[in-house]
Amino acid sequence: MNLTEELQRIYDSEVNIEIGWVWDGGINVRLGDRMNGYEAEGNLKSVADILPWLQEAIAHLYPESEYARTLNPEIRERAARRVSLPPRTGARAICPHCGAPYASPNLDELIAFTCPQCGNFVHVQPPKLQ
Repeated sequence: MNLTEELQRIYDSEVNIEIGWVWDGGINVRLGDRMNGYEAEGNLKSVADILPWLQEAIAHLYPESEYARTLNPEIRERAARRVSLPPRTGARAICPHCGAPYASPNLDELIAFTCPQCGNFVHVQPPKLQ
C-alpha cells in the first residue's frame, strides 16, 4: 500500500496523528493531538520513514485499534518490543486508571484532563513545594 492509502486507513480507524517539518529539521511525527495530548513522537530523516514509524507506534500504543489489527504480524511483533518516546515538551501525566501517558504540549501545567485511552477524568495534584 502507498502512504495515501495507509493515512486514510489510519484516519478511518480514528487514530490521531500529526506530521510536520521545517526544512533541514527532519520530519516530526506525533501520535495524538493538541486537544487530548500526544502519546509518542519521532523525528524522521525521510518521508519513506513515516509509514513504518506510524505502523509500529500505532500497533504498540493502540494494539486493539482497527488499524493495528490489520497490520502484518511481523510489524505487530516489532511494535511489542518498541520503546516509544513521550513528547519532549509540555505538561505530562500518567492516567491513574489505566496507566496511559498523557501530554499537553501547549500547557506548562496540568490541572485536569480526560484520558484519551480509557476516557476517565483525571484531576492532577500539583507538585509539593519544598
